[in-house]
Amino acid sequence: MIRSKEIFIFVCVLLVAALSGAISPAAGKEGKFILLIRMMGIQDAWFRENIIPPFEKKHGAAITVASFDKFWDLEFMLKLEEEGKRRSIGLVKTPLEITRPLQKYMRPYDDIMSPDNLKELAAQYDPAALERGIIDGKLYYLPRKLETRMMVYVKPRVDEAVEGWRQFEGEINAALKEDNGFGLPAGYVLEPDPNQWDYYDLFVVASYWAKTPYFGIKMPRMAHRGKKYGGTVVGLVDRVFQMGGTAEDVLRMSADPVVDMLVWEAVYRKNGLYHPGMWQDPWSGGGIWNAMKDGKVFLAMMHQIDCFFIHGGTHPQMQGYLAHPDDMGIAVMPLGHTFELGSQGGPLRIGSRKAGTAGWWWGIPKTSPHPELSAALAQWITNYDNHLSECRIFGMMPIRQDITSDLQGVFPEKWMAAVFDTSMKQIALNGNATVPLLPEYSDVGKIYLDAWYDIVAEENYGPGNRVDRSHVKAALEKKYVPRIKAVLGTKYPQ
Repeated sequence: MIRSKEIFIFVCVLLVAALSGAISPAAGKEGKFILLIRMMGIQDAWFRENIIPPFEKKHGAAITVASFDKFWDLEFMLKLEEEGKRRSIGLVKTPLEITRPLQKYMRPYDDIMSPDNLKELAAQYDPAALERGIIDGKLYYLPRKLETRMMVYVKPRVDEAVEGWRQFEGEINAALKEDNGFGLPAGYVLEPDPNQWDYYDLFVVASYWAKTPYFGIKMPRMAHRGKKYGGTVVGLVDRVFQMGGTAEDVLRMSADPVVDMLVWEAVYRKNGLYHPGMWQDPWSGGGIWNAMKDGKVFLAMMHQIDCFFIHGGTHPQMQGYLAHPDDMGIAVMPLGHTFELGSQGGPLRIGSRKAGTAGWWWGIPKTSPHPELSAALAQWITNYDNHLSECRIFGMMPIRQDITSDLQGVFPEKWMAAVFDTSMKQIALNGNATVPLLPEYSDVGKIYLDAWYDIVAEENYGPGNRVDRSHVKAALEKKYVPRIKAVLGTKYPQ
């Protein structure tokens, strides 16, 4: 089996380091090991320059920083260390998605630190971040950052939609009636605060924007990621949660919340509310930033670092994408519910405002040549000063209690405090919602991308250009559930 280019490069790093004496039993006594990370370019460079050298000077250590690309390359690297009896990797930046599968390669902090020191360390971190690093009652991973998605929008455009949408009320009702047989829900009101919105509110504001010329052009101005990669899958899974689903429902794929999610996606697509650049270009986060810059998108679901790029942060390469940065608004996710309405004009099922909670943690391999030094480095990276610096510069969501308890004080720029305040509210709404923590999840995600492109982007959502729930469900059961079952085997939820 041919491994990726990144693994080949990693093996070369190991070989060069070994030949130079950086990784040998003797050299190990001098405090040398490899730190494995994955970061965007500007943060990677800043991290190597500002975080690592002071630690090396303080501890007389020599840290080789190496990058990985694909999440599951980590398993191969750690397995290579274990089977080859190497002692080179000291600390690993680990995404939540693979913390459980990689547990067998990791050494808990409980085995490295005294109970009193461990208790003192644990007290520094936000419980929502800390608990996701605890497995079988032991701290296997120290938090680095949490991530979640929120609703990001252009404030003046929202104000205009709230003020003027009723001029299109008849057209909106007629369009909805084609597929739900009713139109807008009974007693419908569009709240001025996006934190109060639901999925019908998204339909209304996006309809107003699509029917109103901006810069002399009418076009769809709502979007989410559409590139065939993990970021798009995360957004789709968020919407499954909002429909009342669970990680088990995600794996089952034919469950009602998954069908509800795709029905809403199809409704937005059919009515020309999603900008086609999502699937035609297709867009990752950067594509949406540029679309907001060009006035093509007024609302999208984005995470914390997206917000810093869109607004413009303190790093010189985060110069912003809005002509007026303070126009950026942030709100928690819309309330999910069925597109279908009952006889009284209300949704058949009400979901939630959840999104999945994700993030990164620091894990210490069993094969670490210096586990105490590895633990010291993890603490150094996430100490008050270093962590606050990264949060201020790059938009990392803070996970230290002495930061989260004083957002207004430590982030005097109001927009920064607003980003993190809304993020924490969203994390609280999320509860325990995360993507399925299984090795097979990446393959499951590819199936979701195929289904979304087929049913939504290519408009195979029902006969006669109608969004037909039974058609969507049948397509999932016939074409995609068998693939999920083949991937999961006995892990497929019954």
